[in-house]
Amino acid sequence: MRDVAGRAGVSLQTVSNYVNGRFNLMSVETRERVGRELDGLGYWPNAAARSLRAKRTMTLGFLILDEGARFLADPMTDLIIAGIGDVARDNGYSLLIQAARPDPDDADRLFSPLLEDRVDGAFLFLSGAAAVRRRSIRRVDELGFSFVVFEQAPAGVAVVSVTAENRSGARQLTEYLLASGHRRIAFMSTRTPWPMLEERLRGYREALSSAEAVAPELEVTDGIWDPASGARMAERLFELADPPTAIMCGNDLLALGVLQTARVRGLRVPDDVAVTGFDDFEFAQFADPPLTTVRVPGYELGRAGAESLLARLAGEEPPAGGARVTLPVTLQLRGSA
Repeated sequence: MRDVAGRAGVSLQTVSNYVNGRFNLMSVETRERVGRELDGLGYWPNAAARSLRAKRTMTLGFLILDEGARFLADPMTDLIIAGIGDVARDNGYSLLIQAARPDPDDADRLFSPLLEDRVDGAFLFLSGAAAVRRRSIRRVDELGFSFVVFEQAPAGVAVVSVTAENRSGARQLTEYLLASGHRRIAFMSTRTPWPMLEERLRGYREALSSAEAVAPELEVTDGIWDPASGARMAERLFELADPPTAIMCGNDLLALGVLQTARVRGLRVPDDVAVTGFDDFEFAQFADPPLTTVRVPGYELGRAGAESLLARLAGEEPPAGGARVTLPVTLQLRGSA
């Protein structure tokens, strides 16, 4: 199909639309051009399979790579799914969730709804090594499905990526802590890479580098997105000979664990140590003290992704190099820093 697309000068999705009988999504001239190239290359898919794919399932797939046993309880995952779900419901679609762990031996399970023709299009929400994420994105692209990815897509993939300004938000938060007099600022993250977390770490490093306050020993990684992991990492930081005066957490759940550990140790927040989160989950304003954080519009990300995918299913083609939707984040200053 890639050879046909290249010779006809169209996208892989257009060729997929042709072989699956979706002629209403292209002009007559494009239809004739693709048909000629298919004939010239002698490529025609199995007729039975083609007839099955021509039928709409009215189902969208949410494909997630996450090692967490309770991945559906994660607040950001919930917010994104809620945004997708509202748009899907209003347009007559159902939502199917398929999960796998972010390792090469398990990741292929992610594609079963596509291979079994149970969905019309998909959303990719991926953690794991960058190579595993890129492979997953390219695999869905090769299968010829319309899809949206919640991170920056690899170069050359004609897909819509939906993200938030995680990098600039982390930089703003770090600069705020620096302006408040902190020089020993720690950053806390989980052991499994997430694209939004990688962007937050970049923003943190950029701000510290500009202020000549880099301290690699204050970057700690452990566990998953939960308060217990935050508490364990806080213990390690507080045991340092020169502990941090501020701790930036990769999300608000980790920050809850840091607040608890500081309290047990008799440390006052923010007088002895400042603590910040990221995401601004609903509970953040009710923490003790209320949590300084960065609001990431998870629900709006889900809606934007769903609207983009439905536009593709209706025949709208993204630019050849892909397109990116980036939503702003907001610094929320409260009592913890």
